[in-house]
Amino acid sequence: MGLQYGIKEVLDVNILDYASKNPLFFVDYAEATSNENTAERLDLTGGRGNAKQMSFDHSKAGTFQLTVPLVDLKMLAMLSGDDLQEGAGQIFKREVLTVDDAGGTPSVTLSHEPVAGVKIFKLEGLRDTGEEIPATVSTKTAELTAAAADQQVIAFYQYAAPAKSKKVSIKSTKFPKAVEIFGTGLARNQEDELDYPCHLHVFKARPQPNFTFTMSGSDATNLEITFDMYEVKDQNGEGQYIDYIFETE
Repeated sequence: MGLQYGIKEVLDVNILDYASKNPLFFVDYAEATSNENTAERLDLTGGRGNAKQMSFDHSKAGTFQLTVPLVDLKMLAMLSGDDLQEGAGQIFKREVLTVDDAGGTPSVTLSHEPVAGVKIFKLEGLRDTGEEIPATVSTKTAELTAAAADQQVIAFYQYAAPAKSKKVSIKSTKFPKAVEIFGTGLARNQEDELDYPCHLHVFKARPQPNFTFTMSGSDATNLEITFDMYEVKDQNGEGQYIDYIFETE
């Protein structure tokens, strides 16, 4: 069988914690995966015309880039350098409510129980915040001292995140940890036109701490992650960054 392959499909990727070897997440929905390798060359020049005489290659480096159209929360946590938390934090709420005085006292019923007080204001126009209305709150009910029945008001408050909600925190002292990457794709041999597995192994890498998380009204969120690769010694003592293995049967 010849050594010429056509390669079109993207890799399925497993990301493992480098220290523990525990799997962090699996990506079988990547839009693109790429590997860039660079090096520097020092030229020695001299003589008439200062022509090149010889050169030394050095500082070989590499990156692995993963572009995904779906956002995995564990992936965001990996980029933040912190653990994915569950049921933690407070959620800010703004809601427009209609005053009810059926009980004899003007009041509104909040959709959640606030954890740190409530601010209530008159609604001006479609969305503007008007004068503040004093309120007394008990669980989800806010009694108003200066409001009329059927008047619309705006309530601002925070409530506890649900028990199964997930939180990703970007902290000033946390950075991404080292990972190990395994990828599997397909390569089509030119001679028999059959697809054979192609495997990638990045021995040690760290996600670059710079990333952009965009939410747009016209485009779906795409997350691009670039991993810097680091040298790991093989059994012969040679430094290695990445391996590609092409199956032939």
